[in-house]
Amino acid sequence: MTSPLHITRLLAIPLCLAALPVLGQQSTAKGKSRPANQPELKRLDAKVEEVRDSFLRETTKLILSFEDAGQYDRAKMLLESLQKLDPKNQVVNSKIAELNQQILDASEFEIDIDPGESWQPVGIVTRGKPLRILVTGDYKLLTSITATADGAPSDNPTEDMIPHVPFGAVMAVIANPAAAGGPNGNAPNAQKPKPFTVGSKYERPADQDGLLYLKVNVPPGAKCTGRLEAKISGATQP
Repeated sequence: MTSPLHITRLLAIPLCLAALPVLGQQSTAKGKSRPANQPELKRLDAKVEEVRDSFLRETTKLILSFEDAGQYDRAKMLLESLQKLDPKNQVVNSKIAELNQQILDASEFEIDIDPGESWQPVGIVTRGKPLRILVTGDYKLLTSITATADGAPSDNPTEDMIPHVPFGAVMAVIANPAAAGGPNGNAPNAQKPKPFTVGSKYERPADQDGLLYLKVNVPPGAKCTGRLEAKISGATQP
């Protein structure tokens, strides 16, 4: 966990940048500047320093309190505000990445995947929020599909193999939870969500809001024996 002193140091740079326009600012009257009043400037400098120190103390307490209470999203929100002031601050960026992992760990749950089944609903995801899927296990595949020189039949492409996903790999799709029939609903093909490869590990922000589904990319009618277990983080179970 990041120490209070460490957070105080990482907050200091963006706050100083925000305070710079205030320092040395001179009031004007009728468009004419007046000579600098050195005692007054020293008093203002001291006041800025006092405000800065107070802000650092209170913000550090808030971040640590939210983190201790398991409110990682709120701690992250404070840091993201500072990130906007200083996007290249690596300490802030590293702390945000650390909080992202804590958010994922705190929301983790497990499900079993039946390799021979169709799309399995998993949970609601939110666009831009981290999503992590870890899959372990193995399975055996048997199929009784009769093919010809023209290939295997494909009466229902939405239920068949997904061409851009490796054969046998775990894949996912994010669909509108209200859509009848899930990802294979009645929407035109151009509007159907595009499945993506999960494999043994997938970790990146969700690219849209919706219900996450998982499935193994095997031919329809395939008989699969074995067990796959998925650990899901960043999704809310329906």
